[in-house]
Amino acid sequence: MIEDVSAIFIVCLMLGLVFMWSAAVVTFGLLLPRRRHPRSARKLRFAVLICARNEENVIRLPVKSVSMSTYPKEFREVIVLADNCSDATAKKAREAGATVWEKTEPSCGKGDVLEWGLRKVIDAGRFDAVAVFDADNIVSSQWFDAMNDALNDGELVATGRRMSSNATKNVISGWYTVYWNLMNELSNRVRTKLMLSGKLTGTGFAFLLPILGKEGWKTHTMVEDVEFSVQCNLKGRRIAYVPEAEYADEQPVTVRHMWRQLCRWATGCWQVAGLYFTPWLKAMWRKPSFRMFDSYFAILTGMSVAFIILLDFVAFFWKLFRGDGLMSASAFFFGILALISVIGWISAWASVALSYHKRRPRWWAVATFPVFSFVLSATVLFTLVHPTRTWKPIPHGAKGS
Repeated sequence: MIEDVSAIFIVCLMLGLVFMWSAAVVTFGLLLPRRRHPRSARKLRFAVLICARNEENVIRLPVKSVSMSTYPKEFREVIVLADNCSDATAKKAREAGATVWEKTEPSCGKGDVLEWGLRKVIDAGRFDAVAVFDADNIVSSQWFDAMNDALNDGELVATGRRMSSNATKNVISGWYTVYWNLMNELSNRVRTKLMLSGKLTGTGFAFLLPILGKEGWKTHTMVEDVEFSVQCNLKGRRIAYVPEAEYADEQPVTVRHMWRQLCRWATGCWQVAGLYFTPWLKAMWRKPSFRMFDSYFAILTGMSVAFIILLDFVAFFWKLFRGDGLMSASAFFFGILALISVIGWISAWASVALSYHKRRPRWWAVATFPVFSFVLSATVLFTLVHPTRTWKPIPHGAKGS
């Protein structure tokens, strides 16, 4: 008899396969050497878009940091997309040296702002590429040189190394710093070395303007970065990781803002997973590839943790109902949680060890990182029944202006 084998454990096994795939990608990706892009004499003309809504406290940061770039200034123009601002964002951006385009029509989120701004960039007809930043970003002086080399070496879309400007502020900003290290080192870096596709993380990325075509930028979910990544993959374009293109941004430092942001991310990932599942299946059927397969599994990895935890709870109560006893049910329950925590610890320590030595989190943020993973999993399950309906910005300004 196989009465002890239930649907719960079968589903757990299937979800575990997602982990196995991710583990294989990380293992082989770390073993391979990295190919570096050669220096390019050709200089692309960048439209540097900075999305901002009531960001008067920080808008000078990205504008000033871009102005200090070693990339020739005649090949870059900073354009602040001031989205329905009611403060002095536009004024301070102009004072810092940026061109300002003020949007007064209602916006549903950053995707709407980018669609509006990119239409104006296309109409301007004087740019080769686009760089996208947020209002709290600090851009390294070598960012544009590194991106220019990558885009001139055959890459169509590329993302830089994301770091935290307030990595040591408290444990929450430390968790985010670890998370971005994971994205940098154990996701985008290894996938780029394996010729798979990385994933955009909302800011600090660039692409050649012609890839948008006549339709321009078209995203419909709350995570325009993930959605654009999927759209690129469906068209056979990968997201390349360029670690020399460093930039930093401010992370949330309160539980309320962390929960708000993670719920928006989770809602958006549900939207992308549903909206693009059928197109992904069709693309896999027409031209199957490891890159296409991985592009969708990368989205499911975070969700799989949430459902493994949920099924762990279900298994606990099922064992009690079946009469296995509290000790037996508890041992299984806490064993699964311990396994997830150990995987989280190993991933956190490894990603921080592999990361750039600057802007690292405190050791106690790394040690408690599994807590962040459990909170992220909770938002995945919460938004499945209570999705975020409206886009709300996370306030910035801890660094001043």
